[in-house]
Amino acid sequence: MKSEVNRDNYPQFSEDRTESGASPSGRGLDDFRLSPAVQHRPRGVRSVEVTDRGVILTLGTAARKSVLSYTHETSLDLYKPADAAVDEVYLRIELWTDTVFRVIFSGSRDIKDPYAGLPKEMRMLIAEPEDVRFAYSDGTIRTGKIEIHIDSETSRITASYAGGKEYFSQLKTSFKAADIYDLALSERDGGYACFEAIALESDELIYGLGERFDSIVRNGRPVDFRNKDAVGTTSRRTYVNIPFYLSTRGYGLFLNSSAGTDWQIATTDLGAVQFGVEDDQLDYFVIAGETPKEIIRGYCHLTGFSRLPPLWSFGLWMSRNSYTSWDVVEQIAREVRENDIPCDVLHLDTAWFQQDWNCDLKFSTERFPDPEKHIAALNDQGFKISLWQYNFIPPRDNNTHYHEAVENGYLAKDQDGRPYQLPEACKGSWTDDVIIDFSNPDARKWYAAKISGLMKLGASAIKTDFGEGIPEDAVYHGIEGKYFHNLYSLVYNATVFDASKEDIVWARSGTAGSQRYPLHWGGDSQCSFEALAGTLRGALSIGMSGIPFFSHDIGGFIGEPDDELYVRWAQLGLFSSHSRCHGVGNNTHREPWYFSKEACDIFRFYDKLRYSLMPYIYEQAQRSVETGLPMMRALYLEYPEDRNVWHIDDEYLFGDSLLVAPVLKPLRKSRVRAVYLPKGVWFDYFTREKIVSGGQWIEKPVALGTLPLYVKEGATLKYRAATSSFKDGMGQITKVETWE
Repeated sequence: MKSEVNRDNYPQFSEDRTESGASPSGRGLDDFRLSPAVQHRPRGVRSVEVTDRGVILTLGTAARKSVLSYTHETSLDLYKPADAAVDEVYLRIELWTDTVFRVIFSGSRDIKDPYAGLPKEMRMLIAEPEDVRFAYSDGTIRTGKIEIHIDSETSRITASYAGGKEYFSQLKTSFKAADIYDLALSERDGGYACFEAIALESDELIYGLGERFDSIVRNGRPVDFRNKDAVGTTSRRTYVNIPFYLSTRGYGLFLNSSAGTDWQIATTDLGAVQFGVEDDQLDYFVIAGETPKEIIRGYCHLTGFSRLPPLWSFGLWMSRNSYTSWDVVEQIAREVRENDIPCDVLHLDTAWFQQDWNCDLKFSTERFPDPEKHIAALNDQGFKISLWQYNFIPPRDNNTHYHEAVENGYLAKDQDGRPYQLPEACKGSWTDDVIIDFSNPDARKWYAAKISGLMKLGASAIKTDFGEGIPEDAVYHGIEGKYFHNLYSLVYNATVFDASKEDIVWARSGTAGSQRYPLHWGGDSQCSFEALAGTLRGALSIGMSGIPFFSHDIGGFIGEPDDELYVRWAQLGLFSSHSRCHGVGNNTHREPWYFSKEACDIFRFYDKLRYSLMPYIYEQAQRSVETGLPMMRALYLEYPEDRNVWHIDDEYLFGDSLLVAPVLKPLRKSRVRAVYLPKGVWFDYFTREKIVSGGQWIEKPVALGTLPLYVKEGATLKYRAATSSFKDGMGQITKVETWE
């Protein structure tokens, strides 16, 4: 019998809406688009100063504002001239490599750094400019590889390969309709925002912008760019917004800002990529790349490459929300081995404290006594232990963690200097909790010591849950609140990652640079085939945003999967970079032996296949660290010249050589899986059938145990014995198989 989702097993659940859901986030970018806001657009180059990095342009301005107008049944905003409050603006173009340039636009000649209060390793941008040889003449900057052209009358920037094709161009418009907000500094009531528009060609597609569950292609799709608890994987909400995209035109763009941001990609105008920031400075990088692989490498050059997670982390993780005592944990450990399920990690979720969710980083003395002894015994059996925590603290008298944080000033504050708590208008679960201010170096040191203490007890990984619900109107130690909402997750994950003894966290939220602190999982998915498909799209999208390692909850988190959904999710999960079984509720199982014998047998088969393929998987992980490429790879990344793959988001390459086409519909709807095979020779992994493809679709009959899996010609797969864990390392290679 399926259990109801309720407040006992899913604390975000709420029966009735009794109060307004107002947000404390304040003004949005639309306020700076619409009257009485005034946009100051660059018009004409007044002077050019050549520096050792590039040029500084002083530009004249033309002011405009939008007014609501009507033409028959159409209402729209039209531009009209306005009084200029800003006489001139400044545009810097800096060379960072011979294929990467930076654009900084502002009403001030000086560059501001809103992240100066954070250590470098906790910022999005960590690279330094290289010593690039360039020449400037007649409005053109030339390196050995690219040329950047500046129109003296319009100040429009375009970029092309040296003597070759144009790959980037700003969009300038004089059309009356206010559908395009090109480069401008907008002012309203003493506040500022900046806008930019890039030309979008009719056959050009845009990918990236983080973990997106709706589609890998961003054209025509609104973007909710505020990190939030997505509560599912079938919406536009997301935990991980990354201000980086790549284009089929041959460039990538990284917006170096964590201020309030939005993106309009072929939405208000089909020929424009538009973005804006709630700030008086616009700062972005343009990355040239002949292939999408080159673009991702260029982005990771700016924001960092991932570290390699430990070998054991690539084994199976077994979890539930939550195991409630050592007795339960040790029962699961016995059942894992009795059912011959290879497994390396047991995860303790919200219930290992004295009270469920009362996060004080202390084991319950009644239910989890002697943690060092119990963890050591589990380690001896080949199980690492992962622990849940989050960045909030319940303000309870029995939580010493809370009292220490208050006494030492480690919490985000309100305008009166008290610990910040969300206002009544935002009332919901956890709004009474206080927020650890990870911008405070003393708070980071204090919290890191707590995490290190857990490591000394034997824990091997920490789940950094939440991190996305941070208010902008709070007062933080090292950064202004308007910059901290999306950035907070990076600082939070970095703090815990650095305090851990292994190169891993299990993180939910993130932004640009989060790839440096692996790994991320897809949050609270629903138990449905639609959520399974959304999870795969999220994996492929986040992979095209610079994050190579990604996981998700096998079976789905919210609800209870039937056998079929559980098996299909397991097939996808066991061919993801990392594999974890997890679900809501203490008694809603995700362990395979709680499903039918057939489902458990299928799970065991694919779990053992994963363990035996680990030499290939770990080798691909090492390559991902070197290149920035994801382990779950959209076909576009490998076959950009094949336009048939540009929209495909239901199959992927797992590393360089394996093509996976998970079954994303129940058998009652279809017993055939359409699979696209790019041009080349492929082998069906299980039948060894050789398929010579000119770039074509095939139909694969499927039963419950079928996972369409294909090997690229020329691939070499190495195997090991499918041992119960990686306690003794990778072990010997038992077979080498070349597919030709």
